[in-house]
Amino acid sequence: MAYNQSLSSEYPGYVVILIDQSGSMSGRFGGSTGGSKAEECAKAVNRVIREMGLACTAGQTIKNRCDISVLTYGKSGDTAINAFSGNLASKSVVTMEELAQNCLKVNTLKMKISDGAGGLVEVDEQFPVWIEPHAVGGTPMAEAFEEAYKLVDSWTKTHQASFPPIVINITDGEPNDQARAKTAALKLAQLETSDGNTLILNSHISESKAAKIELPASTNELPQGDNNAKFLFDISSELPPVMRERAGAVGYQPTPGVRGFVYNADAETMIRLLDIGTRAKLQ
Repeated sequence: MAYNQSLSSEYPGYVVILIDQSGSMSGRFGGSTGGSKAEECAKAVNRVIREMGLACTAGQTIKNRCDISVLTYGKSGDTAINAFSGNLASKSVVTMEELAQNCLKVNTLKMKISDGAGGLVEVDEQFPVWIEPHAVGGTPMAEAFEEAYKLVDSWTKTHQASFPPIVINITDGEPNDQARAKTAALKLAQLETSDGNTLILNSHISESKAAKIELPASTNELPQGDNNAKFLFDISSELPPVMRERAGAVGYQPTPGVRGFVYNADAETMIRLLDIGTRAKLQ
């Protein structure tokens, strides 16, 4: 199938982000002295949502070129639930306009930018927050993919001419039931629009500083005997040409056959994978 449709107000895309917020996410990201995996994951998702909104803005007008859902699993027991709160708590599928109007808060961060003369100047940058960090409970990943199936199934029935949905799963560990999670993910990947099947991307994050694996094309590139790495590879979609092009634009060197999967990812790698998934066809 083609994967050629551009995202527009007439033919919006759909991104579903699944966030592992289990107890193990309280560990430090990549063995660093910075924030926890839960904190850094929430920052990355908020940043990418913000960038999606900016890409859908023309002047003062927000164009609904993409719908989004964010599901959390772990903090809610053996279920996956809407990760949005506040005014969006009852919205399972959210438009870009609704996102822009309903962030939880806006953080002000110090950023260094070029001063135009070879130096740097510190400025205040506004970062809206939609998703807050949590780390509690087990890892009901199967339930997350099953809930995503319901959302994607409903969305594709009314958006058959659109670019297919993209599901991005961020996790730091093995699911409670790996066999069930694999079955649910592969079933989800069979849902389609006239432009192609649903695409599933996986970002595995870690407390260690072990070598990361980025967009592998074969199980031969995975750590020998690592069952979790193989599981995540098996449920990750092969990237279509438009997404390989986007991967090249954000620093990867993808070859035909690569899958949307990174393992032992650091924060930068995780953000790049999110960028591939959320902006491949945003114009």
